Amino acid sequence: MEEEKFSFSGTFQKGKEYVDTQIKLLKLRALAKGSRIAGSLVLDVSKVVLTLFIIFFCSLALGFFLGELLHSNALGFLLTGVIFFVILLLIRAFEPKLEAIFMNLTIKKLANKWDGDEDDDVIEEKVKTTIDEEFAKNK
Repeated sequence: MEEEKFSFSGTFQKGKEYVDTQIKLLKLRALAKGSRIAGSLVLDVSKVVLTLFIIFFCSLALGFFLGELLHSNALGFLLTGVIFFVILLLIRAFEPKLEAIFMNLTIKKLANKWDGDEDDDVIEEKVKTTIDEEFAKNK
């Protein structure tokens, strides 16, 4: 049997490969987590836009409905505007509490997306495949 001798160049090369692998791993994790957050952000923006459309069309319907009840479309839309104004005043009155609630929800959602475990499985599989390929190449 051949006895392997210790060499600084071999150790340095293995250390460099280890650091390169760790850098690749960090890049993959950052990419996975960043893309997950970006996807979530796109979905949330889409939900907000669709919700605004729903509110717009429902307020139109409410304006016309109240207009028929009051026999004047102008009064119906005026009453709809007053309803939205009252909602705005309520939001303004409870603004600090609502802001804290929405901040906590946002932080929880981002933290869940950032700490997601399903991305780690994919990354570990890619790293394992890369390490196996490197091992087979160096064998």
